[in-house]
Amino acid sequence: MASEQVNRILETEKKAAGIEQDARIKADEILAKAQKQAQTEYQEALSSARKKVAALYEKHKTDGSDENSVSDSAAEKAAETLRDEAEPNREAAITAAMNILMGRD
Repeated sequence: MASEQVNRILETEKKAAGIEQDARIKADEILAKAQKQAQTEYQEALSSARKKVAALYEKHKTDGSDENSVSDSAAEKAAETLRDEAEPNREAAITAAMNILMGRD
């Protein structure tokens, strides 16, 4: 009878070790699957973020280009206005500069 109990204990321990082994294998499989899924989701999120950044960069580049064109046009008009206003005084300015260089007042 004692040997029967010992055999049952040994058999139970063997089953428990098998169950424990199966549980470890399943846990490893679950962890590997979760890690793979997390890596996939990370790559997808990173790709999406890069696409958004590229789109924002292109939008900013286009918007900036349009704004620069407007600014350039406005600056060119302002410069043209200044040239037009300065033109009548050009001869007088050149004469004054020559007089200063030649020592005449």
